[in-house]
Amino acid sequence: MYKINDNCVGCHNCFSECPVQAIEWVGTKYEIDPDICVSCGLCAKVCHTQSIYDTDAPDDVIYHDPVTMHADVVVAGCGSGLVAAVKAAQAGKKVICLEKAKVLGGNTDYAHGFFPVYSKWHEEAGMPDAREEAIEHFDKETDGILGKDVLRTAVYGTGEFFDWLCTLDDVHKYFRLVDLGSVDAHGPIYGSGLIEFKQRIKDNLNCRDDAIGPGWGGTYVKYTMLKTIKEQGLDVTILTEHAAKHLILDEKGAIAGVTAEDPGGTTTIYAPVVILATGGFGKSDEKIKEFKPWFFEGETKIHRFSVPTDTGDGIDMLRELGVEPVKSRLFVSMFGPKHHPFSNTLADIALEPEMLQVNLDGKRWVNEEGHLFGMTPLISKQPKEISYSIQSLDNIRMIAERFINNPAFASKKYLYETWYEELEDESRLDTPVKKGETIEELEKACGMPEGSLTETIRRYNEDCQKGADSEFGKGKAHMVPVSDKGPYYAIYGQRFSEASMGGLMVDGQCRVLRNDNTPIPGLYGVGDATSAMHRENALAVISELTWAVCSSYVSGRNAVNYIAEKEVD
Repeated sequence: MYKINDNCVGCHNCFSECPVQAIEWVGTKYEIDPDICVSCGLCAKVCHTQSIYDTDAPDDVIYHDPVTMHADVVVAGCGSGLVAAVKAAQAGKKVICLEKAKVLGGNTDYAHGFFPVYSKWHEEAGMPDAREEAIEHFDKETDGILGKDVLRTAVYGTGEFFDWLCTLDDVHKYFRLVDLGSVDAHGPIYGSGLIEFKQRIKDNLNCRDDAIGPGWGGTYVKYTMLKTIKEQGLDVTILTEHAAKHLILDEKGAIAGVTAEDPGGTTTIYAPVVILATGGFGKSDEKIKEFKPWFFEGETKIHRFSVPTDTGDGIDMLRELGVEPVKSRLFVSMFGPKHHPFSNTLADIALEPEMLQVNLDGKRWVNEEGHLFGMTPLISKQPKEISYSIQSLDNIRMIAERFINNPAFASKKYLYETWYEELEDESRLDTPVKKGETIEELEKACGMPEGSLTETIRRYNEDCQKGADSEFGKGKAHMVPVSDKGPYYAIYGQRFSEASMGGLMVDGQCRVLRNDNTPIPGLYGVGDATSAMHRENALAVISELTWAVCSSYVSGRNAVNYIAEKEVD
């Protein structure tokens, strides 16, 4: 019998692949119906987070004596860390990769895209080189906290990584360069051209939700690195279910190796370089409680997308060396309200400004024109931290058709065309969508006080007639009255967390630093494990995957240079 444990992130992989439709939502979690399941095991095979298990499977742990190995470079973490492994191996180095999970990818498999400011593609298209301008922009945005040396590594390194990636695969199949018109900032993107990953590949292809799950840019990087290892015959050994646990230093305080633990014992690998790509700490309750205790306040659990192995192992290894994380450089994400982990099509509709955000008291609580990030501090103050996005079917149809007919969403049109089927399907379940033929029925279905929603909508419709929102000041253009014709729908929204990141301070060479800012020779940090792009309670100005692939590429290159210098000494 197969079951789904609490590590499920709701990526829809198992649901989309199940041949007998035995998997369905129960509350906010997928569950397998044992009366329908045929025990084919496909769900467990496609589960990216190993959250599905066979309760009847025997214990297959093979216990062994301590193992000793030798390498030039050890990479701990096989998500973006694979980039460093390939880069070092191409220079003739023997690389051993340690992966804590049974499968490769980590949170990298969730990441959609990375954004070079400037690359050979930009150059060939005649676009201006905006890298120095980008460094100044990002430095100003972060009040100089990150440092220009690290920002320069990120801005230049990502372009260098992409140019290198172009030598490994026919990237034109998967990426396109979009002209943004002028040099400017577009969230975590800066420049005049966006290198965009066009569509999901290989994994999760049956899934209609483009917000979460494997198959995007991070997955592409993973598969390209694995393909390169095979095609070029690189000296890279990958050990799954091997978690890096303890760093080994020599008498001078330089890296000499690492000890890993697997289900059957320990493996010690002696090497002059260790690259930590161990990810963040989004699945460590202990660390989140220590660093950000507010995360656990409230009645409704925050939905987390981090993979189960994301427990801050890099922090633990550094603490053994007496190095503490800088708390002001740790970031724990929390946003809401969002229709996660359910349909992203409905999530997009729910956050459109014509919808009404109503709490469990049956009252509006925010100007619906606001950005999700602006709503985040307010959702935590609502009863049970839950909001329902409410409108009549006719008005929801109007919003859905706007998405369908928007040229900017042409490639995603097929996702929005099934909005009604998804609305109806979810309204038959326990949590995702509530439906009522009348406002009174909808109010009851949502568990709101009698008459509360009716009064809220009456007042709102009066404001719509007057053309002014007396409660929250929503603009006249978005004051669309709730129709007197049903049915009516309430789309569930709650808080969610994409990841918790940081712990290892690094310099512009991606060398891991002690608390006195001196580097630990031979130790490099990559991606979410580092605090390079993060500040307390502030979004990274450069996207997580952008920094991850860049820092891994730079770490692999610098590791080779470090070994060469060490050999000369």
